[in-house]
Amino acid sequence: MKLFARIWDQRMNVQVLSCPVDHPITSLELTLNQKYLVSTAGKKVTFWDSSSFSKVKEFTLPFEVDSASLHPEGAKFVAGGSDFYVHVFDFDGKELEVHKAHHGPVHCVRYSPDGEVYASGSEDGTIR
Repeated sequence: MKLFARIWDQRMNVQVLSCPVDHPITSLELTLNQKYLVSTAGKKVTFWDSSSFSKVKEFTLPFEVDSASLHPEGAKFVAGGSDFYVHVFDFDGKELEVHKAHHGPVHCVRYSPDGEVYASGSEDGTIR
């Protein structure tokens, strides 16, 4: 079965764009400044230009990633997934920090609007 990410114009109920994807999308974030859409699918974190829907950057991580969030200043992003850790990367894909966060897969990560902290949620039932 072929998978697609589809962009819809809700005002007119019309599909604007359809992009083939290798894995189901597990999270999607519109950044605070509305410049990027951040998606996760399989082991990939993808940054899309939110006005043209063109791919800006894509990183393949060494684990199945369930969620990612771009820092409000855009210099780094946080990601979590199947390895129970929370990882912080710079916007070039270099890992800056890694934290043992949970006793189960990390399904959600998000930066606070001021970028001072991020939160993670896990299958183990905890939020950190």
